[in-house]
Amino acid sequence: MKVLRREKIWILIILIAASALRLYDLFRIPFTYDELSALFRTRFDSLSDLIEYGVRIDGHPAGIQLFLFLLTKLVGFSEVWIKFPFIIAGIASVYLIWRIGREWFSPRVGLLAAATLTAMHYFIVFSQIARPYSSGLFFTLLMVLGWSRIVLTKSGHYRRNMFLFILGAVLCSYNHHFTLLMAALTGVTGVFLVRGKELYKYLIACAVIVVLYLPHIEITLYQLSMGGVEQWLSKPTPHFFIDYGKYIFHFSKFAAVFFGVIILYGIIETSIRKEVRIRRPHVIALVLGVVPIVIGYTYSVYVASLLQFSILLFSFPFLILLVLSVFQHVGWRQTEVIITLWTAVLVFTLIDHREHYKYFYHSPFEESAIEIKAFTQTHPSDSTLVICSYRSEVADFYKEKYNISPKLKYVYPDQLKNTLELKRLLNDTTYHYLIFTKTNESKPWLYALTHEYFPKISLERNYNQGSCIIMKRGENHYNNYLAGSLCTFDSNTNKDWIFDGTHVLKDTLEAATVLQVDSMTQYAATWVKPAAGFIRSRANIIDATAWIYLPDTFSGSANWVASLETDTGAVSWNATPISLETLPVGRWSPVSVSIFLPDIAEIPANAVIKVYISNENKKAFLVKQTYAGIRAGNPAIYWITYGLFE
Repeated sequence: MKVLRREKIWILIILIAASALRLYDLFRIPFTYDELSALFRTRFDSLSDLIEYGVRIDGHPAGIQLFLFLLTKLVGFSEVWIKFPFIIAGIASVYLIWRIGREWFSPRVGLLAAATLTAMHYFIVFSQIARPYSSGLFFTLLMVLGWSRIVLTKSGHYRRNMFLFILGAVLCSYNHHFTLLMAALTGVTGVFLVRGKELYKYLIACAVIVVLYLPHIEITLYQLSMGGVEQWLSKPTPHFFIDYGKYIFHFSKFAAVFFGVIILYGIIETSIRKEVRIRRPHVIALVLGVVPIVIGYTYSVYVASLLQFSILLFSFPFLILLVLSVFQHVGWRQTEVIITLWTAVLVFTLIDHREHYKYFYHSPFEESAIEIKAFTQTHPSDSTLVICSYRSEVADFYKEKYNISPKLKYVYPDQLKNTLELKRLLNDTTYHYLIFTKTNESKPWLYALTHEYFPKISLERNYNQGSCIIMKRGENHYNNYLAGSLCTFDSNTNKDWIFDGTHVLKDTLEAATVLQVDSMTQYAATWVKPAAGFIRSRANIIDATAWIYLPDTFSGSANWVASLETDTGAVSWNATPISLETLPVGRWSPVSVSIFLPDIAEIPANAVIKVYISNENKKAFLVKQTYAGIRAGNPAIYWITYGLFE
């Protein structure tokens, strides 16, 4: 009785801690882009429209989208009430892993696993996102708990456990394709473990699950035909697992080493007690923990990319149970000390090293809207231009939330026909200020381009996955770059740039030297720099801008190129066309290109940066100025997945 009371006190403390870490400052947890995207797909008047336009095109089963559809009818787009059920699911998952751990191995293993789920960022962050992750974790653990009592431990009330198994499996099937995989894997595993008359009942239960899932089959087949998400997710390499390990341990060597030490202690204790024995729960934990990873990786490499940390959330708890099973026979006092220390390490690295509450609680969408609202209260709206790189629906949501003036001009580059439309607005001198709010870097050169028109930076704020930059007109000195080189084609002062001096002309009208690129020129205005020593961080971005004059007779295109290269080839090759879609005829205008270093997994030590005009189509035009430089970038751009870039 004393031991049982001890265990109950510990699980109560752990659940209180899990609640505190997830509910902290609840009213300030903002929506992520994925949440907003899902919520915008609930704005339908009928279920049929929801399925057709909100589910089929998404790639996820209908369950969570249907739940959000019903929830928004009750609470609107309230961050608190939309997120709250998912936070509760995350807390409940801590309880379920404790139950499974104690029934498979021992109460001590269950408590250690529960403590890990309580304070590990992996489980906290997905509990605070209203997407099918914490719900999927809860459904998976609920299913496995009922299943294991039928198949493995044969404990508790049979009908109730069968109901939990069926309910959990059906909810998994409608939640996410990888929780569907967990349900299928669990069901098939049970076929090899159940014997005699119980097998007949078990097969009927599995058949019931399949029948209840049949209405969704057509949608699933359609979604699978869409492939993966390769338009933005590249195929994984073995390095994925190194990144995954860093992510799990909060990008903290201290946390990883501490975990290794306590596992080593558990192995030594188990060996001393001569309790080393592989049982069925070990094998099941291995199967449920490893097989989904193997399937996800193989499918992503050979079929279509889909492997992300988020989809492994459902299988990872079983790896935790497997590893922590070495504490099955460790004494209570030692286990209590380890629970306390391990939880303290996770909480410390969560707050101090991972900085979860600093970065996750500041959304680029909301924070940018706050900055815009504050700026327009002290500056006229009709003299301010906003360039917004994310969806207009997201911007509209926050414009309404913060009552931003409708007079403020918003421009969405992805909705423009070409760059010329954007340049017309940038050239409009009625706009004295520009606010550049961005989340993704599909067009990293936009910063360099807008900087040519609004070169003075008044404010720059970086957030998880985005930035807000306020610029104003003035003389361009490129002061906001860490380093760079300006070329005006004066052979006496432009030592960093390579160009043909015989093609330099004097523009007497503007008192400037210009470079003539003619039909015989294949490459021009070249700048080469060793990456080592020039690049200071993976957060850095290399920008290059050239001012071009296209004659009236110009047709076709050339390229303004920025590349990162080694002796064996290009690590990154980026080009912006010099064409009638990017530049006007008969007027000087800038064209920009960038190398977005955060997207490059590894920069070779011998890499060189090259910027140049590639004129393979042999066109004639003029260049009066080029600049290549490196800026700091946003160290938190991929914080949620890869941590802060140093």
